Amino acid sequence: MSLSNKEKKKAREHACLILYQYDLGQLPLEEIEENYWNDFAKEFGEAEKQEIKELAHYLVKKTLERKEEVDEAISKHLKRGWVIERLLPMDRSILREATNEILYEEISPAEAVINDAVEIAKVYGE
Repeated sequence: MSLSNKEKKKAREHACLILYQYDLGQLPLEEIEENYWNDFAKEFGEAEKQEIKELAHYLVKKTLERKEEVDEAISKHLKRGWVIERLLPMDRSILREATNEILYEEISPAEAVINDAVEIAKVYGE
């Protein structure tokens, strides 16, 4: 898979938005992803590039598979008395995706993942 840095950032953004919807907990992941991509196509009048969708799906799947380990890693750096559930759902999703990618994936250097997470948080975070 040879995606540009811009395309990887877009995949990370999609992954964070899907994780956010999953975190709210109303539907199975498969249904969330199907609805998400259908809504994306309607909003922008086109489907997302298949490789971007595949990377986003991979990042979501791996983040959820490792959720316990990822949450533990994040929790070590929270202010005393805070728990991960206390974070806002979008912030939690961004942190989970980035932490998973930094700890377990070799898609991009950690600096690029952190930069993208900050940029995504500027748009969607509270």
